[in-house]
Amino acid sequence: MSSKTSNFDRLRFVRILLLLPFILLGCGDGWEAYQDVYNAPSGEPPGQPWVGDETVFVVLGQTEVETTLEGIVTSDFGGVAGVRLSDLIEKSQITETPEQYGYDFTATDDPPYNLLAKRGGDIEKLPNWENMQNGFLYRTPTDDLEVAWDPAKQPWGSAVSAYNVKYMNGGTIELLTP
Repeated sequence: MSSKTSNFDRLRFVRILLLLPFILLGCGDGWEAYQDVYNAPSGEPPGQPWVGDETVFVVLGQTEVETTLEGIVTSDFGGVAGVRLSDLIEKSQITETPEQYGYDFTATDDPPYNLLAKRGGDIEKLPNWENMQNGFLYRTPTDDLEVAWDPAKQPWGSAVSAYNVKYMNGGTIELLTP
């Protein structure tokens, strides 16, 4: 009886070996089938004015300015068109002295992501005017508006992910005095 069981186990093992290549090779198209979707540039090429109806509210004290990105000349941000955060603040004309402030970001997701809260309420940890010149608003492949930073010029090291803010179309950038 043990030889019959032994033959049955060998036969099952051989069947599995024969099916294994089909299982492993038949798992889908792989990354190549989706690569273009995730790496497709969104919007106009860098150096052209931003086209679209995206807005960000810029707030200083009791003053709130709804600022459109449309028309701001874009910069190259990793091969895609991005609006420098400093250019957005300048377009809002909310202040003549932007270097005096720290910049807090509040997204439109639910609950809203807030950078100051994420940084423990410490205004000193917010981006300053120099950082804002190396930060960008860009359109993601899913048509979201996101804040990200030039990886070579951001001062936060591995904590930079906390400063990348999604869902900024209709979001807020608030100027705070450090």
